[in-house]
Amino acid sequence: MFKKWLTWPVFYELTEIYTAPLNIMWFVLGSAIAQYHLGTVNWLNVTLCLVSVFIFDLAVNVSDNYYDYRHARDREGYAQKTNPIGRLQLPVAGVGRLALGLYLISLIPGIWLVMRTGWLVLVLGLVGYVIGIFYTAGPYPINATPLCETVVALAIAFLIELTCVVVSTYGQHPLTWSIVGTTFLLCLPLTLIFFCLQLANNTADRDEDILNHRYTLAYYLGKPGSVRLIQAFLVIGGIWPLVNVLLGLAPVVTIWVVLLLPIMWQGMRPFFEVQDKKKTFITTVKSASLFFILYPVLFVLGTWL
Repeated sequence: MFKKWLTWPVFYELTEIYTAPLNIMWFVLGSAIAQYHLGTVNWLNVTLCLVSVFIFDLAVNVSDNYYDYRHARDREGYAQKTNPIGRLQLPVAGVGRLALGLYLISLIPGIWLVMRTGWLVLVLGLVGYVIGIFYTAGPYPINATPLCETVVALAIAFLIELTCVVVSTYGQHPLTWSIVGTTFLLCLPLTLIFFCLQLANNTADRDEDILNHRYTLAYYLGKPGSVRLIQAFLVIGGIWPLVNVLLGLAPVVTIWVVLLLPIMWQGMRPFFEVQDKKKTFITTVKSASLFFILYPVLFVLGTWL
């Protein structure tokens, strides 16, 4: 039922699979945190969790396109010219079935993982599924609220890593509030910079979102206020690894990632001046990606070398 319209280019765009490699970095950091602080990593559990999250991420992206198309108030503009379903003239029901199919496939490694671990992983997984599904689904989707940026940043840059720590150490070390707090502080740089990326995306989409009755934080702050908050969180996130090193939570080598701050700032400068999705937002993505890659890599080097 998919073969007539679901070509690789269509799948590539609907799932945004090109962003999926970043998922690997979240698990790289989570595994390194487990090793550095608790001295153990269960690689089979980590692999099952990674595969489940990878497929789930594809499902969420397809679902986002599906529900954004269905919820769009701007039918002539956004629905037909921006959303890939209208722009590529895809069957709406078919895209919905694709999202559902990917959700169901992601459950297979997820259920296996829960059987190997227990109720806590089930709870963390359910929280992740609820956030992912209702990001765009339902009468009051998360992406139409001012909580959108915060929820997404915490889910991707903290909850995934915490789950990775839990599955890595299951049966060896119980989860304590101490390790939850440590994981949060270690993930805070990623969380803040991911928040910047989400807010930048919604700032660039602000006018379009208003037409579609999506009132994100960017709507309330306005473009100048959003840019100022992005700049503030970029600085805090960029220097926070220094705090983690001083607290003895991270390997000393991670301190070198602080040198990326002026590079990221310079890379995002075009967006600070003009908030345009097609022309300047990509510079923000590229700059943030540098941090998303280097920070986990340095943590790994300090942990295993």
